[in-house]
Order: sequence, then structure tokens, then C-alpha cells
Amino acid sequence: MTLPSSGAISIGNLASEFGGSAPHSLTEYYRGGSLVPSTKSQLVTASSTSSSQSGTVVRGVFEVNPPTFNNANSIMNYAIWADNGSTGSVNTSQVINVSGTYNIFLQAFQSTGDPGISCTHTVSVNGSQVITQTFTQNGSNPQTPNVTLTFSASAGATITTTSSFQSGGFAAAYQTLMGDDGSRSITVDANQNVPTSGEISLTDFYGSSA
Repeated sequence: MTLPSSGAISIGNLASEFGGSAPHSLTEYYRGGSLVPSTKSQLVTASSTSSSQSGTVVRGVFEVNPPTFNNANSIMNYAIWADNGSTGSVNTSQVINVSGTYNIFLQAFQSTGDPGISCTHTVSVNGSQVITQTFTQNGSNPQTPNVTLTFSASAGATITTTSSFQSGGFAAAYQTLMGDDGSRSITVDANQNVPTSGEISLTDFYGSSA
């Protein structure tokens, strides 16, 4: 649990939170040492504000996954197919609760590209575009291009994503939004007020946690 952010605090509180060996001393608890972490993982929760998708799937053999949120290993994920020359599109909007660096996996499947088809992904944070990625194909050989890109967002920000893709034969767009560790967690600075050496006091530990 997190230590109090004000009021009385004792070295016993530090021992309960961080451990250590008695008799305790404040110098056991320098940040970045064996007991007090300087970084930690924080789980991201996305509050979905909207999502929509379109595409025509008529072959009956493809799995269609509309946008889902807060899965085991992703903040947001979808796989949408379009068939027989139709155009597919997906839009998602989500508010995130942790500041940090985010990864987004972008992919397209394009079965045929005569006379040329494309899939364009965009990502915006609070209405400002931070990523655009276009995959194109010319010719009849299927391809599956993909890329993982990074961007930054602050807690409370709205992340919006879109994909628009043409179908020559059949095609698909995929997106997976993740934290910086490839799942739903963000690595955050922790215990920033706790010194790494030198003078140290109990009040330095206000709001700190293991």
C-alpha cells in the first residue's frame, strides 16, 4: 500500500512498506537500492468512449473481432475484414489513466492489389495526430505488412485510432494498443522524492510505495 502523503510517518511505516532488516535505518531506503524501487509497472485501464467498424465479410471463413478494451494483454484490440472490393473502416476512442509511452501494433492483410489497394492507420492524442501509417500493395501476391510504433500520452488523455482499407479480393486491418512493456502496463517513475544518496528524512517518503 502507498504511504501517507502527509502527517505522521515513522521508520516502522517504511519497514512495513519496503521490508528490510532490523535495526532499521533511513539509509536502507535510498531510492533505486534493493528496497525502494525507482520505477514500477502500473496497469492501464482504458475507458472506451466510442467504437465503430464496417466491412463486408461474405466468404464465411474469417474471424471478425470488433474493438475490445482492457483485454489480458492489450488496452484495445481489433481485427476487421472487408471482402469483394468493399472498403473497411474502424474508429476507436478511449481515455487512458496512466501517463507514459504507449505502443501500437498496426497491421494489414491484402490478398490482391490490382490496380493497387491501401490501408491507412492514424493515431491521435487529444485531437492531435501523432501517427499515420499507410500500407500499399500493387499486384496479385498476398502480403501482410505490419509495424509497431510508439507515442506518448498523459493520464486523462483521449487516444483515438482509425483505419481505412480497400479490399481487392479480401483484406483486413488490425490494431493492438499496449503499454510500453507489450501488455497493459506502463513503466512509471516511482518514489521521485526519495533521494538516492546523501541526506534523507522521513518526509521524503510521503506518497511512496514498494
